[in-house]
Amino acid sequence: MTKQEAFPGWDWDDPDGLAGQLDRFSADVATCRTLEPAAGGLPYDHRDFTDLGITGIEFAAFRTAHPAGLGTDLTALRGPDAVTAPGTLYRVDGDRWFTQLDVSEPLPFADASVDWVYAEHLIEHVTMPVAVGWLREARRVLRPGGVLRITTPDLARYLVGYATGNGFLTRHRRRLVTTGFGPPMPARPAFLVNQIFRYYGHQWIYDLDELKHVLTLAGFEEGGIRHCAYREGARPDVADLDTPFRTDETVYVEADR
Repeated sequence: MTKQEAFPGWDWDDPDGLAGQLDRFSADVATCRTLEPAAGGLPYDHRDFTDLGITGIEFAAFRTAHPAGLGTDLTALRGPDAVTAPGTLYRVDGDRWFTQLDVSEPLPFADASVDWVYAEHLIEHVTMPVAVGWLREARRVLRPGGVLRITTPDLARYLVGYATGNGFLTRHRRRLVTTGFGPPMPARPAFLVNQIFRYYGHQWIYDLDELKHVLTLAGFEEGGIRHCAYREGARPDVADLDTPFRTDETVYVEADR
């Protein structure tokens, strides 16, 4: 069976028609081995987080890789006998914390609650006003001296790759093909640029300057915003959350509280 035959009805040239299949693919990933609601509700202030051994929040993560992190996502996480609901704290697979959050709404935590906030490839999934509101909330819950680290597809890499033919688009397509996420994408350069805008629920694509723009709108000082490399940053434990899968297309940015 060819890869195309394994995905009947899949047409990369029809973004709207594929939206439902892409949503179902994402929902299928939202599973875990065990899911247990915790007593006492969500942590609220810094003491609550400390009592649970939580130092920071990772957004868009069903199971954060940080041993002292709280994972969050808009999509419900499903275990064998339970499904998450907003407003409840859960223990995932016996060793991680999770709660279901909508970044378009105020965070249910007190000011200065955590030491770090991390989000990998989240900001491109919301409109700019929602992004600014979420970043403002992230700044609010960070303690003085805390750090925000965000990563997102870098528009500059796509456009430079398209304009110069430097091989980026070919390499990126090859990397995506290995994931098994649908049949192979078309190799047309214009398609490979368009897909970053039109698929996966993306709403706005950033370069470094655009990230600085939304961060300053959210209240971060421009002098405290810096361009980082993969797995390099102010806090090694937070920078280590960067996944190797996305390094080819990603811009990494930190902002100090």
